[in-house]
Amino acid sequence: MKQADSLRAVSARPTNEDFRAMLARMERAGHLRRVKKTIRPEHITALCGKAPAAVMCEAVEGYDIPVVGGLYWTRARMASALGWPEGELGTRFAASVARPIAPEAVERAACQEIVVSGDDVDLTALPIPFMHEKDGGPYISAGVAFANDEKLGPNAGCYRMMFRTRRELGIDLFTASDLRRYYQAKFDLGRPLPIAVAIGVHVFEHMAAAYKAPAGLNEMHIAGGLRGEPLQMVRCKTVDVMVPANAEIVLEGELLPNGWTADEGPFGEFAGMQGDLKRNPLFRVSAITHRKNPIFYALQMPWENDWLNGPATEAACARVLGLAGIQVAAVRATEGGCCGWSVVAAIKKRAGEGKNAIAALLSLPVVKQVIVTDDDIDIYNSDEVEWAVTFRCQADKDIVILSGMKGKHVDPSVRPWDLKPGELPTTSKFGIDATIPEGVPAFRYERIVPAFLNEIRVEDYL
Repeated sequence: MKQADSLRAVSARPTNEDFRAMLARMERAGHLRRVKKTIRPEHITALCGKAPAAVMCEAVEGYDIPVVGGLYWTRARMASALGWPEGELGTRFAASVARPIAPEAVERAACQEIVVSGDDVDLTALPIPFMHEKDGGPYISAGVAFANDEKLGPNAGCYRMMFRTRRELGIDLFTASDLRRYYQAKFDLGRPLPIAVAIGVHVFEHMAAAYKAPAGLNEMHIAGGLRGEPLQMVRCKTVDVMVPANAEIVLEGELLPNGWTADEGPFGEFAGMQGDLKRNPLFRVSAITHRKNPIFYALQMPWENDWLNGPATEAACARVLGLAGIQVAAVRATEGGCCGWSVVAAIKKRAGEGKNAIAALLSLPVVKQVIVTDDDIDIYNSDEVEWAVTFRCQADKDIVILSGMKGKHVDPSVRPWDLKPGELPTTSKFGIDATIPEGVPAFRYERIVPAFLNEIRVEDYL
């Protein structure tokens, strides 16, 4: 089907909050700071890593385009971008996914205020930064790729792209994804796949694209659910692909049918480790469209990438626990587990549900380790979680280990270099049941309370 089939045509009207409005809201909340001093593009990643807030570099040496980075570096910044309370990221994401809203098509869009096409295309006009010490080149890290398939319909996903020439980028399609499936179908016919890559989209679109939605489900319907209103989209100038109308920059073009032959990488991976050199397809750019005075977004690895997935992980955990009949109090995808590999869940436990919760959570593909606590534990306090593990867990009874489960190439402990070409890795997973053991009365865990606590006011003495 054509993309227009899933879009409702309307006249252009500026109802959608865009990337710039999101930045302004983050700045008002103290989560974004402007940098006036001139900075070299290769220094931006280091500044983002050291700064106490996201940064907008307004004077980038050699360019007239500002660069913003570090937007989703912490749970607090992600919550600020979304406009949601920190403790409700997973629950709000789950509720939004459950009520998708179809996009609307517009005829005119801010992302096409300036159009450069054909031989005039020059990617060196964009301040694409060199990000990590051992990267293979400068990288576009915040691109959201849009494509269409005659049978499965439109798709959006997040893919890194390495600068190669003024009109070509390498794109990482090494692992399984919907875009790889779309590309494989065209590659088998010896034909290119038209795509468009949007840079500088609202967090709602970015998060929806990062979400592992079922094949055939348009991620921009999810973006509409996150927004609570239809996302406005526009057709590209040189390819039959729809993109968010308020994107800052859009790269239009084709994935060439060269297959997995062009060197791409290394690149700093989302797990916080330097990746390997890969062989990947090429993206040839036919047009660059952008807003007047565009902003270039340089997503910083690993935390920005991880937090885009964190709420979806928490929502998936709550969903599988609910399917298992377990009452969930809270779920946290931990920073140390890259907001997906390690999960802590608090439940209102009935007999046996500590182990049931572990089994349910470890069934999720990305989750590798789990701690389950009772609902009296503050799972956002690592000392509280450690206390529960220390005093409510017996290692020989309460640690569950599962072998031969689905793994990820990015995890060095699965030794991916030993795998045969095309072979998928397996991994071991474990869970810790840190709930009050069956047979131990709850009063054994009663916390101490200072005598006459409510009769004393500190300000009367200090």
